[in-house]
Amino acid sequence: MKKFVISLFIFFLIVFSVFGIVYLNFSEIIRQPLKISSPIVFHVKTGDNLYSVLKSLDSNGEIKNLFAIKYYIKNNKLNTNIKPGTYSFSKDISLKQLISDLNKGKVDLDYILVTIPEGYTVEKIAEKLVEKGIIDKTTFLEACKNYILPPYVKVATNRKYSLEGYLFPDSYEFKKGMTGQVLIKRMLDRFNEVITNLEAENNLSFDNDKLDNVVTLASIVEGEAIVKDERSIIAGVFTNRLKNGMKLQSCATVEYILGVHKLILSNKDIAIVSPYNTYLNLGLPVGPIGNPGKASLLAAMKPETTKYLYFVAKFDGTSSHFFSENLTQHNQAVKVSEANSKKNKY
Repeated sequence: MKKFVISLFIFFLIVFSVFGIVYLNFSEIIRQPLKISSPIVFHVKTGDNLYSVLKSLDSNGEIKNLFAIKYYIKNNKLNTNIKPGTYSFSKDISLKQLISDLNKGKVDLDYILVTIPEGYTVEKIAEKLVEKGIIDKTTFLEACKNYILPPYVKVATNRKYSLEGYLFPDSYEFKKGMTGQVLIKRMLDRFNEVITNLEAENNLSFDNDKLDNVVTLASIVEGEAIVKDERSIIAGVFTNRLKNGMKLQSCATVEYILGVHKLILSNKDIAIVSPYNTYLNLGLPVGPIGNPGKASLLAAMKPETTKYLYFVAKFDGTSSHFFSENLTQHNQAVKVSEANSKKNKY
């Protein structure tokens, strides 16, 4: 009997000890739910709910125990309605305070969501950052010129900006007053992440020189293609022209020199002497003409195999192109394109 009582005592001691440890761990999670060493910034989009935000934080390894946090929220019937905006949370914030801030829309006004569209040039990115009040244009452009380049960015003195093509277009939470160095690093890190994933997903690998060619071609595809499904076809056209020793004759490269978009280039435009002018020079231009997105990068990595050597905009309201295998076909397509342009008043 005595042994039974002792065993029972030990059993309950173990149970209470385990319960106590679990309770203390649970309390610690509720007191300090974020598993971070420095403040984090994240953007809540319209339509997001509390659980989607928590799931995103969990995916990034930024919260301690999603199951325990969900249990606490449901058991205490906390308000799960949240407001969109950019938030900044420190590692010491409690779960109650975190949720309360999301409920009230207590955003960090110093952080702003900046969306950089695909194809934007370094200078247009600078203008976007100025528009959002992040940094002065001259300061950012100087930072671009003086940035210590990572090994995958080619050093070339005859390029307008060495970083052109590598500042990945995406949505970022930037803080007002951030230095150009920090802004550039964020965009370069995102570029590196996207390229690494594309290579892994498609069983591809590029050394730095080949990657530079990929980025340059992708930037041209970005400048020429509007319809998503045509990107790889257009990349294939340019690849075919390169193989055949033909000039690329890309309007997008001339527009980069001009600094403006033009539906129709003049003879004067295409005669501009520049290492970026593919109407005058064989091969790829001296460097990228903008910052391509993921779809264009993939198209340049895996151009579609066709016999097409030419393409021209249809000007029929679809933003698509006519593709041709020879000059005779192309000239016929150009006639239709010009007729559509006049008819639809482009």
